[in-house]
Amino acid sequence: MSTQLVRLTSKGQMTIPQSVRETLGLKAGDYLTILVDEDEIRLKKVQPVKPLSQEDPIWKLVGAGNSGLKDVAAKHDHYLANGEIERWKK
Repeated sequence: MSTQLVRLTSKGQMTIPQSVRETLGLKAGDYLTILVDEDEIRLKKVQPVKPLSQEDPIWKLVGAGNSGLKDVAAKHDHYLANGEIERWKK
């Protein structure tokens, strides 16, 4: 791990040194997350998510668990609890 000194502007901005940008492959438009831990700030490169291709096997599973119930999103916990109750009865 290397340490480099940067200076904040009056607007609170800083320039990430070129060597760091090159090492991480950072370019204009990339996103970073900021983690604040006491008196320490950590920047982390956000890895972009690559969309799934149409050939990805996960698409075959979409809809495979269709229960026919229209309120599963709203009553998810209710259905889980009822499933556990039925399992306990066995």
